[in-house]
Amino acid sequence: MLRQLRIRLTLLYLFASIVLSLAVGGGTYSLVNYYFRTINDQALWVKMGLQFAALDIPLPVELYEAVKQEGLVITNPTDLPEHEDESYDDHSEEEEEGLKENELADIFVNPLSLTGTLLTDVSGQYSTGVIDSAAVLAAKKNGYDFRTIKTGSGVPVRLFTYVLPEGAKVQVFQIGRYLSEQQKVLRNLLNTMIILGGVVTIFFGLASWLLASRTIKPSQQAWDKQQTFIANASHELRAPLTLIHAGVELSLRKANTPEQHEMLSDVLADTNYMNKLIEDLLLLSRLDSGVLKPDLQTVNLTTFTPELLRQVERLAQSRSVLFVTEVFPIQITADPIRLKQILLIVLDNALRNSPSGGIVGLRIFSSGNQGLIEIEDNGPGIPTEKLEKVFERFYKVDDQSSMDYRGSGLGLSIAKSLVEAQKGSIGILSVEGKGTKVTLTFQLA
Repeated sequence: MLRQLRIRLTLLYLFASIVLSLAVGGGTYSLVNYYFRTINDQALWVKMGLQFAALDIPLPVELYEAVKQEGLVITNPTDLPEHEDESYDDHSEEEEEGLKENELADIFVNPLSLTGTLLTDVSGQYSTGVIDSAAVLAAKKNGYDFRTIKTGSGVPVRLFTYVLPEGAKVQVFQIGRYLSEQQKVLRNLLNTMIILGGVVTIFFGLASWLLASRTIKPSQQAWDKQQTFIANASHELRAPLTLIHAGVELSLRKANTPEQHEMLSDVLADTNYMNKLIEDLLLLSRLDSGVLKPDLQTVNLTTFTPELLRQVERLAQSRSVLFVTEVFPIQITADPIRLKQILLIVLDNALRNSPSGGIVGLRIFSSGNQGLIEIEDNGPGIPTEKLEKVFERFYKVDDQSSMDYRGSGLGLSIAKSLVEAQKGSIGILSVEGKGTKVTLTFQLA
């Protein structure tokens, strides 16, 4: 009975583990990607500052700070920003050259004009790389521009474009670094995390299944004990109730006064009610435990309904209710015994809740690959707030039982369980004051 709950708990635990794995993996990937981008941009700032120094152009504050942060030597006083007064530690020329060769060697430099044309007459060692005119236009507007582009072959490149002061030999420096190796590292990291994530998901799936089993084990044991008690109690009660029923019937035949007859009739009604309640509880217990297996077969509703309709019409006449039918010749897959039980439950509810002179309709037809059975009445209807509870066990929309009809609140619950056991579905629509319609859906044979 609690297998569905176990599956839901497993899915819940598994979903939580997947979310956690995605959060950890996504955070790791984002941090590595952010680290690469940060060191790339810092390296481009430093490289740009060195280009300014190579042309003996005073460094703007942001370039000077980038060069200073890397601890590079400042050999020319003109390299310092005009407002920079603090002293700076000297470093060897070999240290500067080592940094250039090791950390900045893979950065290309393009000296450009303001129109984005490559300048070839500039002295110095420049490795011509990708030129992006849109970056030049953006740098002319904002002073400098950072962006990531792709070459014609699809290789990503991080570009830094800076506009130099007027009068400099170069009007624009555009420097960049190819990101193919970093992208390769990120892809490898992503593939590794996917593999690890799959392994972790499988592990957590198995662990979640076992954990869900341990979680619901006490509930399952309690449920099993409850079902055993209901089954045993029902069996124990059936025998004495049968004897009581037989004894009351015999006494009723020999009643001498109207008072005795009325009293014994009440006892007989109570005995019938108890028998019906026990039968319902036993049926629900068998459905819950999975013991009851419907005998699914092809049911021709044209030949199946006449006997049922005769039985229902007699009850309708006794209650002065008009019973109308519309049956199309269809065949469905169902258990004929359980199907009759379902229809009697729903039709009995419809007839008992219809006023004298009311109408109850039964319509059987097909739609697509499904057979539909609709039962509709024009009774008082069901309030919206109570409609979703009508399939709950022991729930009564109107709890004012009478000796004429003492419902246990199990009818629709039994009908729903029997329909679902036959791979069908049941739905109910109701408008308060106008009536109720119950729809049963089964697969066509």
